[in-house]
This record gives sequence, structure tokens and C-alpha cells, in this order.
Amino acid sequence: MNAVAYAQKGWWVMPLKKQSKEPCKFLRHGYLDASGDLKTVAKWFEDTDLNIGLAIKQSSLVVLDFDKRNAVSKQEWQNYYEWCVKLNTHTVQTDDGYHFYFKADPGLQFKGKLANGIDIKHKGYVVLPPSIHPNGTQYTVINDVEPVQLPDGLMKAMTW
Repeated sequence: MNAVAYAQKGWWVMPLKKQSKEPCKFLRHGYLDASGDLKTVAKWFEDTDLNIGLAIKQSSLVVLDFDKRNAVSKQEWQNYYEWCVKLNTHTVQTDDGYHFYFKADPGLQFKGKLANGIDIKHKGYVVLPPSIHPNGTQYTVINDVEPVQLPDGLMKAMTW
């Protein structure tokens, strides 16, 4: 999928530097300058080597960012991972883990972490496939379905 296809889904995207998580310099306000406008996105991504960023809150999403290297309790990490897999939502394999995408009300106030090794991404952005991680690995969609609505049980664990 390319940046325009993401924008067609209603997701707000932004260009990131090649093989980087850093926004392009012409974005004066970083993820706050992301757009869902197809013409703007097409113009930004004329350079097909750019990575793609997703402005999460503007896209009415929340992303659980699972990183194996930061997990203190492997069992707790595994339990949440298995729960998310069972929810059958949009999932991306990252360099060291997974991003699970959920539809969420942009007005919700989320904690920063669900557990050690599981960050809650809402304000800000994440890197989208087929972008290339700084170490050379590619972000890959491993469950190509629409994000599901954030379930109540998970929302209670993630919000203040």
C-alpha cells in the first residue's frame, strides 16, 4: 500500500525521511501537518523512497506498540499480545515487535504504556508499511484487515 491508498482509507499521513522515523524538514509542525487530502499526499510522495508516517489521533486510531526488547514480564507481554491477535485487527510487524491498530475516539485520554514493552500510541505518529526501518528491515502488514473498534476491556486498561 502507498501513502495515497492510506489517505483514501481516511488515514492522515505524512512524509518521513528515507529509511528514517524522522519527519521531512518541510513539515514545520511534524505530525500536526499530516494530511488526508489526496492531492497533497500525492505531491508529497512523488519521491517514492520516502517513508510513510501515520498521524494516529487525527486518523481516529490508537496503536499498541509491542517491543520485545522492552518487555520486563514476558508472560504479561505475551498475554496482551495473544489478546490483541484474537481481536483480529489491523497488524503490522515492526523491527522488534508489532503494531496493533484500533479505532478510537480522538477525545480519549490514553496512558503512555499498557505494560513494559507495550506503548500506547495516540498522540503522535507511527511508521507505516512499506517503510524501511533505520536498520534496514521493512515494516510489513501481517493482518490486512480494517482496524476494529477498541474493545471496552482493553480501553479500560489503556485510559485514565
